[in-house]
Amino acid sequence: MQHSRLLAVVFTFFAFAMFAFAGPVAKAGVTDLVVRTGDEDKLDLILSIIVKLKADIQIILNLLATLSANVDISVYINQIVVLIRVAIQACVDIGAVADVSAVIKVQAIAQACADIVIAINAAISVFVAILVNVTAVVTLDVAIKELLVQVDVCVSGCLEIVAHLCADLQVSVGLCLSVVIQLLLGLIA
Repeated sequence: MQHSRLLAVVFTFFAFAMFAFAGPVAKAGVTDLVVRTGDEDKLDLILSIIVKLKADIQIILNLLATLSANVDISVYINQIVVLIRVAIQACVDIGAVADVSAVIKVQAIAQACADIVIAINAAISVFVAILVNVTAVVTLDVAIKELLVQVDVCVSGCLEIVAHLCADLQVSVGLCLSVVIQLLLGLIA
């Protein structure tokens, strides 16, 4: 009976040691905790965050594709905004990348950001006829701009690449904005 109690105490200490080792560690001179990441590159982390964001947003956009054009989609847009804000916070936690010599990774990050903008534009432009959706789209627009600015802060020059990749969107965005303005003017008048 005493051997089993002793064994239980030993396993308890072993489990606690594993739990303590797996947790975050204190970084010297900083009050925040740092996640143990090993030797992962900051560009890899940012790329994985953006690619995961793209996949999560695509799931919601696929759901939007099944809806009719006169539906209130503000709940879905708010879910996308929350996902974007989580990605922004993760990028803030990573910080700026000093060495952006890995051109392929920077291009991949920019391409993923451009894919997000293009996919959102294609899926959301159908639903701007409802005023509730317009307000949600404005919130989404601000969140996307915040994401692009934060990614550019982390990876210098990335926003320039995204702008070139999304250059053709200005015509369709201008068209969507003119439709929204006409709707708002029609409602006010």
